[in-house]
Amino acid sequence: MQGGYMQIRDRIMAYWKGRSDDFGALRMKELQSNLAPRWLREITPHLKDTHQRILDLGTGTGFFAFLLAQKGYSVTGIDLTEDMIAVAKEQVLVLQDSLQGTVDFHCMDAMKLDFSDESFDVILARNLTWTLPDVESAYKEWYRVLAPKGVLINIDGDYGVELKVPVVAQHHIHETVSNEALQECIAITEELSISRMDRPHWDVHMIRKAGFSRVYLDMTVSSRIYDEEDELYNPVPLFSIVARK
Repeated sequence: MQGGYMQIRDRIMAYWKGRSDDFGALRMKELQSNLAPRWLREITPHLKDTHQRILDLGTGTGFFAFLLAQKGYSVTGIDLTEDMIAVAKEQVLVLQDSLQGTVDFHCMDAMKLDFSDESFDVILARNLTWTLPDVESAYKEWYRVLAPKGVLINIDGDYGVELKVPVVAQHHIHETVSNEALQECIAITEELSISRMDRPHWDVHMIRKAGFSRVYLDMTVSSRIYDEEDELYNPVPLFSIVARK
């Protein structure tokens, strides 16, 4: 079990390491696009004030961390891939004049966080859970580090199913990702148990099982974020699960 877990974890790290440079450029473009204010409208209604401690899980190159820091929030971003975090730290230098809050990036496993219990008021994740080998354990871990009355905002899509649809894959990977990388991505998803679950209803069940209350599922996120003519259009239907501790 442990050997299999480590093997798939290493493949996931290798895949995202190979995408770190183009991913950073993509997210920087997104930060400067008309998608940025749409994402803010999606997230900020769940935030109380800029004094809240925010954790951005699977931050990648820091899109959400920078987006919120530009509005005065202070965000800790973590990612499993060292190369992603390296790019995020480089982009701090580029964006620092626009940041009203602080950003702090760490290389860390979202399923095994190096934080004390009840360390954060808000936990945010986008397009992360579909990549995790043990999502049930991840939800329990996120519950642990969330403060009482804290909120989890989990935005994801059923990529394990959707990436097998050719037109979806073509849009999702953009022109910067090779067919070889796409095939590895699909192969990885086929190894992950989350790809065989009835999502997002399975997620809702597991989030409640982890201890969260007041769990809300929204299946219409994509309609508020993307237009088909957007350069950065993502055809995978996104859902959000907002849950309170």
